[in-house]
Amino acid sequence: MVPSKLKRHLYSSHPSCANKDKQYFKRCLEQNKKQKKFMKSAVTVSEKALEASYHVAKLIARQKKPHTVGETLIKAACIEIVRLMLGLNEVKEVNKVSLSADTVKRRIHDMSSDILGTLIKKLLSAEKFALQINETTDIKNKAQLIAIVRFVEEDFIKEHYLFCKEVPERTTGEEIFRVTDDFFKICNIQWSNCIAVCMNGAAAMKGRKKGFVSCVKQKNPTHKNDYFLSSLSYDTTPQLVHYHRKLYPSQHLARCWLCRTF
Repeated sequence: MVPSKLKRHLYSSHPSCANKDKQYFKRCLEQNKKQKKFMKSAVTVSEKALEASYHVAKLIARQKKPHTVGETLIKAACIEIVRLMLGLNEVKEVNKVSLSADTVKRRIHDMSSDILGTLIKKLLSAEKFALQINETTDIKNKAQLIAIVRFVEEDFIKEHYLFCKEVPERTTGEEIFRVTDDFFKICNIQWSNCIAVCMNGAAAMKGRKKGFVSCVKQKNPTHKNDYFLSSLSYDTTPQLVHYHRKLYPSQHLARCWLCRTF
């Protein structure tokens, strides 16, 4: 800027500093730099505390422990260990890590949302996928619908857990399809890309009129459906593959990999 304009700004906006010497402004500059370093170190500590909170929440989720264990046991144990081995000053840093039950819940929700978003992106980029559907009952006697997908990613067959949704109404084929279809609509997943469905032999799944398979065929008539073969031995499975190749000689090899037993 023009020196005259800088001088006018100094006298008009900062009249108390107008008569200060050059050394005064140098000291102000040094203080400003020190404040920046202090703020940077404070923010860095907060980022480390946030990262530690996510890591502990991940461990709690993996071990299937209640969310309250983070604050009542893990944090208390860490504080005692740090106090005895490092001193009271380091305890202050440990106290910055938030591990309350609500915080752990939010951390787990954030991580699960991020994992689901990454999986949906991979699933949409893969285009074709196979779906495994099964319903079970939890300890509260509520029906839970579990879905697993298999798709090709970089020439490798990937298998991932897709969702677990509660079935609010009766566990009919139409209701199971509605829950799955609602999830597909939210994630912009097309039924036309589902080339196969694997399920158990329940009537709600294989019913010709109102079963889950019949509802899927209305969306994608070209898909194939298979049943769980977990009860069959490994000696029997190659024979089934042999006859499957005779019945469907035109099927692509990728579909054989996608549709093999989950």
